[in-house]
Amino acid sequence: MKFIEKSFPVQYLNPVAMAEGNAKKPVYQMHKWWARRLGSVFRMITLTAFSNEEESDNDIWYKFCNGADLNGAIVLDPFMGGGTTIVEALRLGCKVIGIDINPVAWFTTKKEIEAVDLRDLDNAFRNLEKTAGNYIKQYYRTRCPKGHEAEVMYFFWVKLAKCKSCGAKVRLFPNYELSRRNHVNVVLCPKCLQVIETKGYNPKTKCHNCGEIFDPRKGVSGRGVFRCPECNTEQRILEAIDENGGRLEVELYALEGYCPICGRFFKQVDSEDIALWEKARGEYNDCKDTLLIPRQRIPTKGRSDPRPVNHGYTHFWHMFNERQLLCLSRLLEEILKIPDVNIRELMLIAFSDCLDANNMFCKYEIQWHKISLFFGLHAYHPIERPTENNIWGTEYGRGTFIKCFEKVRRAKAYCKKPYERLLKSSNRRFSKLTGNECIEGNIVQRFDELKRINRAALLRCDTAEDLSFIPDKSVDAVITDPPYFDNIQYSELADFFYVWLRLGLKNLYPWFNPEFSSRPNEIVQNEKMGKTIEFFSKGLLKVFTECHRVLKDEGLLIFTFHHNKLWAWESIGKILLDSGFYISATPVVRSEGKSGFHSSKGNIRYDCVLVCRKRPSGWENNNWSSLKEHILEDVILWTRKTLQSGMLLTEVDIFTMIMGKTIEYYTKVFPNVKHLNEPITLAEALNEMKSFANHITESSRTEQPHLPKSYARKVEQLTLFIKESREKYEARR
Repeated sequence: MKFIEKSFPVQYLNPVAMAEGNAKKPVYQMHKWWARRLGSVFRMITLTAFSNEEESDNDIWYKFCNGADLNGAIVLDPFMGGGTTIVEALRLGCKVIGIDINPVAWFTTKKEIEAVDLRDLDNAFRNLEKTAGNYIKQYYRTRCPKGHEAEVMYFFWVKLAKCKSCGAKVRLFPNYELSRRNHVNVVLCPKCLQVIETKGYNPKTKCHNCGEIFDPRKGVSGRGVFRCPECNTEQRILEAIDENGGRLEVELYALEGYCPICGRFFKQVDSEDIALWEKARGEYNDCKDTLLIPRQRIPTKGRSDPRPVNHGYTHFWHMFNERQLLCLSRLLEEILKIPDVNIRELMLIAFSDCLDANNMFCKYEIQWHKISLFFGLHAYHPIERPTENNIWGTEYGRGTFIKCFEKVRRAKAYCKKPYERLLKSSNRRFSKLTGNECIEGNIVQRFDELKRINRAALLRCDTAEDLSFIPDKSVDAVITDPPYFDNIQYSELADFFYVWLRLGLKNLYPWFNPEFSSRPNEIVQNEKMGKTIEFFSKGLLKVFTECHRVLKDEGLLIFTFHHNKLWAWESIGKILLDSGFYISATPVVRSEGKSGFHSSKGNIRYDCVLVCRKRPSGWENNNWSSLKEHILEDVILWTRKTLQSGMLLTEVDIFTMIMGKTIEYYTKVFPNVKHLNEPITLAEALNEMKSFANHITESSRTEQPHLPKSYARKVEQLTLFIKESREKYEARR
């Protein structure tokens, strides 16, 4: 038995995991990847998977904080995504095999683990600043209100729609606020677009320029509908887009700038700002056919999210304005001139990452005074008031190329000397403990090289349904985070970055040759593409069956899982059984969800860590009534552990624990699970335990339902846990 099958020190880990969920390690900030799991959690999973059961929680925690060496154990991740398993296993001295079918995931992980000389990286950046940097800066110049030369941080735009009744052009402002800071609000006159400062919120703000009286928090658009201020006609925005024959026009109305003398400021755009825009647009039109920009149409066949196409954005370049396209093209051209491939690719990662904040789908966060990232949500979400970022960057600002390069540099410095950000419970401060580990791998192409080269990493951009390049029983552990059915459409999202990265990588790597990142055998549930639950399950079954073949007989398959639907738990249980595994343990740990009770109400904030071994399990007790007692006792144990670690719990979190524990004990006994000497199916077992979870929900809201005494006591206990969790949250507030 391995330590992870006996215990999992969540009393130490959960606070660290929650902190990392709010501020990820530098290596994981290099580039966007969706549903990226926490490095601290996967570090602990890897450590405990190779630790003996005789060790204590304190022993494990010491190794977690001060470093460990797993002596070249081979770890496979068949769904490496953003590379969490690969990074954490390399750091612990493992040799790694990482596979992902998506080229953006493959490229991101590759650049996370490749070593670089930071001096060479800095020199390359300085050279870029002299060429692309100076070129871009000319298009983000302005004058502050006192007349000083200044830099533009953000240009503010608004979409225009034609009223179907009176023909008026309507500016689709959801509100007229620009900033809330230190009891000073900056707002915009809806009539003349004058920028006005007020002491706090004034529902009857008067424009000092034109005399208009207005409420800054009441605009004309919202929830996909707008109202014409001239005739009060209401109309759907999509209807106006259809009548316009494509995406709506935009109007430049204001900016936020930075002056070295005066600091940050807001102002209405003036004639010089408009002239600068016209200059950029003119240059774009002169050379648009030769610019290094993606030309692909946005795929519509089988699309899960109809946006942005139904908003009139038919091509990827439509998601950027002319100044952005001009400057991004120049930046990319200069990056591709860098002779050193490794340095060039690291600059490409920074370039690709900066696209997230340099497009016309970003808005300005008026309370936080910075731009929001496009993929803050896992969706293409068009907005009515887009914000144009300064692509190169200024003293302040978010998502600029400067900031993205700095993230890459911090990541590579962190890889040379990684640390854990640990919470000191006595005073709620953070400290950083450092061992002698590093996160730098030697990329190899074949399994035999993996065996003989130190710190070797074999990364493949391919499906994991065929692992024929790995010999039988040669992998010590499989540690992964598989796709969760239809939760995230990875390729649909990744295409936004892929079409730009492809411009610089298609001649180096064949998997960047196709027009898009989607592959026919991508394991995901998408009914619109004909990828049903059955398709997903068959693909995952093939992967796990291959994992069973390459895994040593005593090795573990470990993956994190949560889902709020019973059918998903049933499917994952069946897949494991059909691929030859049973679940030996299901520790529960804090996931990457947001902190706070109300912010996560209805959202699952905990992962079940499914620890699997090759069947049979040797478990002899096959009585369903007895198994239920084991399930419920384990749920109470892990609920108590979670609360003792200082975490908050809701009914949906306990549902996750119940489902995980149910498939654990069911797979241990399968195929001999019986109730009153009659076989019971996994679906029946899960349904019964779901009813128990429903009782907890009902009991926490109303009077306790009538139940058998043994059940009633457990419902009461878990209900009290939830109540205690709520009370602790309120006390913290």
